Amino acid sequence: MIRLGQFDDAIRLLTEVLEDDPLNMPALLNIGIAYTESGRNEAAIQTIRFYLQHDRENDEAWEAMGCAHLRRKEFDEAERCFKQAIEIAPENASVLRNYSILLGQTERGRESYRMLRKSHNLNPDDFLTKFALAAAYRYLGRRDEALELYRDIQDLERLPERFRRDIEQNILELSIGW
Repeated sequence: MIRLGQFDDAIRLLTEVLEDDPLNMPALLNIGIAYTESGRNEAAIQTIRFYLQHDRENDEAWEAMGCAHLRRKEFDEAERCFKQAIEIAPENASVLRNYSILLGQTERGRESYRMLRKSHNLNPDDFLTKFALAAAYRYLGRRDEALELYRDIQDLERLPERFRRDIEQNILELSIGW
């Protein structure tokens, strides 16, 4: 459900699981991730903080906490979380992509781009990484590379509608030279 963007349904079902078994760690982690993905950052941070008291070696938990802090513009705390996730799983492309977003938002463009390229090399099929890399190419004036990535993403069947509209707009603008 979380992967399909059905966060409210996932939270409801996971809450029921936790009512029966409050220390069900997979359910606790997944509800924290669902809170993060749905933008309920305070609930995400509280839930994942509790989870991390029991398992400090889970890169997904650290990543989700980092994303929640990033959305709250708590950059130092977000960076601490992402670095912890990278220490646990240095080849986790999702963590590297999200860390690259933090680096970009804190005006460390060169590091951000390097981290994004590494993420893309580890998981070249991830449409979120392709989307971010295409935006970086566009920003850097590398029109053809941006256009190629946007077109690759556009061909995906299970692309969320909000991305499809953005991609079509970018393709149009790049095609006419904007």
